[in-house]
Amino acid sequence: MQFMAFPTARLKPLLTPCLWVIMASAMLVESDAYRYAAILLASSTLIWFREDLRLVARDWLAILCWVWAGYVILRFVVGVVVYDEKGTSEWLYAFPLFFPGLGVALYCARDRLFPVATTLICLGLLGLLITLDWGALSAGERVFPLFHNNPIHAGVGCGMLLISSVFWVLYAKESNRLVGWQAGAIPFVGTATVLLSIAGLLGSQSKGAWLALSLTSAFTIGLVILFYAGRWRWAIIAASLLVAGVVAMAAGDSVLRVAAPTIESTAELSERAIDHTDPLDAARLTIEDPGTPHSMRERLKLWTNALDTVQSSPWVGWGNLWQREWRQGTYSNTKHQLLHNGYLELLVRHGVLGALMLGIFVTVSARRLHRAWSEGVIPSGVLLYLYSLSFFFFVTIASNSNNRLAIGESYFLVTAAAVFAVSLATRKALSEPRLAHR
Repeated sequence: MQFMAFPTARLKPLLTPCLWVIMASAMLVESDAYRYAAILLASSTLIWFREDLRLVARDWLAILCWVWAGYVILRFVVGVVVYDEKGTSEWLYAFPLFFPGLGVALYCARDRLFPVATTLICLGLLGLLITLDWGALSAGERVFPLFHNNPIHAGVGCGMLLISSVFWVLYAKESNRLVGWQAGAIPFVGTATVLLSIAGLLGSQSKGAWLALSLTSAFTIGLVILFYAGRWRWAIIAASLLVAGVVAMAAGDSVLRVAAPTIESTAELSERAIDHTDPLDAARLTIEDPGTPHSMRERLKLWTNALDTVQSSPWVGWGNLWQREWRQGTYSNTKHQLLHNGYLELLVRHGVLGALMLGIFVTVSARRLHRAWSEGVIPSGVLLYLYSLSFFFFVTIASNSNNRLAIGESYFLVTAAAVFAVSLATRKALSEPRLAHR
């Protein structure tokens, strides 16, 4: 028994942080490595952290996740066996099966998460230094930052890395880590990563990521006003406005050149939507308009066809069978069936029921995180990071199916794990005074 316990004791401090680096690495490298890390981390709770897993298993949100995953898996099996339709990426919607176990694994690794975050930020900085093509960037050409299959994916990755870098530095300040050599090194690395992430985001020419970051900046400033006081609040706001001003002056012409046709077509679409009682008629007119940019026309075709599919089964969607219905739509001849809208991806498969599940999880998660902050379980920087990163991601999926990419799947697994880890930490923190009183 002592022989078997030895490697376990030695492996845990080394293996768990490495697996969490891999889990979050999808923002830098588009690969499936995070899936294997998720399986190993979830399995580790059954070996090393069974007592905490039993606590989480009594959480109604964990039970809801497992029930939902069971429903998705059963529906998938019926679709394959009865209708011979396997769909595409249907397993993604069963991911809640892993959320509670990953939350326990994250809670048990909480003391090693700052080194994990530091490793990710440093790898991100190194990746940007290697991949940014400054000649192409200065010429206004599209660049491919980081290690993604597509510049749009890379733009989202740069946005997530940017947000992570900002709050990494802020957390280092809040946790009193800015001492000695770290007082200069951490702000330097964080600032360099933010600036290079901005360059990568602009160079990727992803209009959806640009819009998401702009809205997230305003959202985060609002959060800072609510959750910070004194000179820290104004220092953060001043720094944010300064960066935004510099970026606007340096890249304003390039952004307008890339985005102007889409902005004009979007304005025309809005006018048509006001003039027509059926928004789908406005979309069809915009598709037929020769002045509509090609990328926008393709998205509108996908969205119109998806809405037709949703309307035919709005409450529970079509499950695996959605492609069969899709082929009956007006624009079924599009070159791909990646809907470029994460919400429509959910609705065509699981309808209002799926949207309700997502809404419940997001709402409850936000409330639990806020409660943990109010109880002093997590600092303001962690709360604002999870809120800001989530806001950014949920804006990006309005114009892209990022939820079906490695970066989106990894995001859901890591942030859902954070919710359960924080819930467990809050539960233990609130029970400790009562135990002490007894």
